[in-house]
Amino acid sequence: MKNIKLNTSRKAGFSLVEMLVVIAIIGIIAAIAIPNIGNLNDSARDAAAKRNAQTVASVLNAAVAAGADLGTLTDGASIVALAQTGVSPTDGAFQGKTFTSGPIDDDEETKVASYLSWDSTNKQVKYDPGN
Repeated sequence: MKNIKLNTSRKAGFSLVEMLVVIAIIGIIAAIAIPNIGNLNDSARDAAAKRNAQTVASVLNAAVAAGADLGTLTDGASIVALAQTGVSPTDGAFQGKTFTSGPIDDDEETKVASYLSWDSTNKQVKYDPGN
């Protein structure tokens, strides 16, 4: 039988061209993904502000339904401030109970206020998220 000698001198690994192709593909994927990460952060902040605005509107409308007088609210900032400090009905079953939204981050208050308005005709806080 003949002696068959296998070529074992070949080293396993990647060539320079293969490595450059992989690095180029990673670079393209990174160039596409990085700008989208910034948009995710912005949309997350906007969603949090909308949730807080919904909470403020719900809390203050529940307080009005329980008999609280919110007075005259002029803008979203005064609505947010009132919701954070709390409001209590002066009579009825909920007398002495405080309706509050709890604290809202200072950086977020302006965005939350932009979604809220006071409907003086119906005596309620309106939440308008836009789109």
